[in-house]
Amino acid sequence: MDFSVDLLNKMEKEMTSDIQKVLRTLNVFSVSEVTESVLIAKLHKNPMAKIVISLLNLVEQNIELCKCAAGKIDEMKSEKIAEQKQLIDMQQGQINSVHETVKTEMKSWTDVVKKNSNQRQGKQITENTIKHAVRSVNEEERKSKNVMIYGCEEKDNEADFEVRKAVKDIFDATHMFPFVNVCDLYRIGKKEPGKSRPIKAILESASDVANVLFHARNLKEREKFKHVYLGPDRTKQDQLAHNGLVKEMKLMIEKDSSKHYYIRNKKIWTVDKDLSARPPSS
Repeated sequence: MDFSVDLLNKMEKEMTSDIQKVLRTLNVFSVSEVTESVLIAKLHKNPMAKIVISLLNLVEQNIELCKCAAGKIDEMKSEKIAEQKQLIDMQQGQINSVHETVKTEMKSWTDVVKKNSNQRQGKQITENTIKHAVRSVNEEERKSKNVMIYGCEEKDNEADFEVRKAVKDIFDATHMFPFVNVCDLYRIGKKEPGKSRPIKAILESASDVANVLFHARNLKEREKFKHVYLGPDRTKQDQLAHNGLVKEMKLMIEKDSSKHYYIRNKKIWTVDKDLSARPPSS
């Protein structure tokens, strides 16, 4: 027996119906009123015997259904553990990216100090390098909490609550768990006729962003959201690097289309097409 919610609901209705038949036959109002003496007095009657047999069959089916449900729960638990592991890997990749930025900028600053320690202009260059490093880290930290939503239709004279509802519907369609809290959201860019501006959604943490992007692939299952794309809020430098990776990936696809290609943690990855699950691009 395969487990499903519909089958569980059907079983519940059938058991409730048979229990009500038992109560009516015994002339009582609740299960708590059913005693051994009441059953003995009525059990010899043909209708009561048929109901008991029916109940036994339902109980037997319910036991099998419970076994299937337990197996299904174990299966879902394993899937969730695998998803959480992938989320952790994505978060670790983001953390490593920030660490590398800081490391690179501080190394540059150290080199400048060594080369210009005896020059008057050395102090000014060092201060500018530090400021640039701090700005870069702050910008990455701020943008790491944002999700960009592309392809969401923009209505004429669209109200804020309509944008919020549209984003909620999109996030619902990803089937993400746990659900994330949106701190703020708004469309960005200049409005142009016939075009829909992207939406920036600000979440509570970078891990929430990773959760959203991980489940974004589920949007393809809904006809309404097939053309909606979710992505990270990249810095200008990251955008240029990402565009370069996209061009490189397109060339790889032209050379060998037998595999799936995707971008994660600023690298191009491949996976066989016969695999059922493919990690989302970022």
